[in-house]
Amino acid sequence: MQKKLIALAVAGLVSGAAFAQTNVTIYGAADASLEFVQAKDASGAGVDQLNRFRVNSNSSILGFRGSEDLGGGLKAIFQFEGGVNVDASTALSFGRDTFVGLQGGFGQVKAGLITGPARSLGAAVDLTIGATGIGANTAMLGKVGGNGGNSFGLWDTRRSNSVQYVTPKFGGFEVRAMYGAGEQRADGQKAGAVYELGGFYNNGPWYAGLTYGQAKPKTGGIAAVPAGVVLGEKATNIRFAGTYTFQAGHKIAVLFEQNKVDQWNAGGDDVKSYTYGIGGKFKVSQPGAIIAQVYQVGKLKGIDNVAGDYKANLISIGYEHSLSKRTTLKAYYSRISNKDLAHYNYGIGNIGGAAAGSDPTGYSVGIRHSF
Repeated sequence: MQKKLIALAVAGLVSGAAFAQTNVTIYGAADASLEFVQAKDASGAGVDQLNRFRVNSNSSILGFRGSEDLGGGLKAIFQFEGGVNVDASTALSFGRDTFVGLQGGFGQVKAGLITGPARSLGAAVDLTIGATGIGANTAMLGKVGGNGGNSFGLWDTRRSNSVQYVTPKFGGFEVRAMYGAGEQRADGQKAGAVYELGGFYNNGPWYAGLTYGQAKPKTGGIAAVPAGVVLGEKATNIRFAGTYTFQAGHKIAVLFEQNKVDQWNAGGDDVKSYTYGIGGKFKVSQPGAIIAQVYQVGKLKGIDNVAGDYKANLISIGYEHSLSKRTTLKAYYSRISNKDLAHYNYGIGNIGGAAAGSDPTGYSVGIRHSF
């Protein structure tokens, strides 16, 4: 009885002090998998990463979001979202979408650390649950030549120091515009702001989007290139993707993107790469589905005097079984095949130390619970 009274008293204090004027929702996901991974067949003097078992925390999160009604249809909105490593003892860090803003009949304006239009589109057509794990399409997106030991490309990171405007929806269509301030630039650098614009359609079984981004990354900003490549003068990205969901729950997804970097290397070459992706989700029972995704990065265009190839592809096959609306079991096989100069790695759970030309390969069995 005494413990119940104490709990009620604490709940009363919290609800009265913290939530008197704002509606707050606590949400999150706990996601962990046991994996067997390796990266072999490195080119040149590269070193293979031999097979190993590991436990991977796949985009496990804890978040707080809320709003306050300001009257006249206007609301103040906020969100704090952090990543949590469920497989290790680490502190919560709000390094995911964290912002404050206003929402009304005009749409939504928010400022902070925000997912941009390109990243939103890529995640929306990723068929893995939570768009995470070694089977996720982030392994191949937004990169020129590969990502090496880094997890994400330039266009699939959350944009810090940014402002985003989202229009109201008109028949399922909306526009998102983002500006990332170049406040971290140093004297003598040509680095500056990042601009992104995207149009999205989501109505019934159809989902589609088209995004454009332009950036002058600061030193190290084009993290998604092999070691030794110099800073590019300007980077641009065009991404088109969509899904169609059948009445039975089956789904197909397609994606195309172009990445371009001016003065990409020491020779001053302006280079382009093209990425193509297709995926399918096939319901084999009410709770079970087979997931398959194939992504390919074609030949790097515009580069001169290089004896080698930057092409790569990702093949991901898995099975997901829903135990409830919130809990899902999953099993995946994923393999990235890199040509001799390509340096692509997993976006979630990259294999550290994998050399150019090596082929990251993994088997994963896990569980995801959302709340």
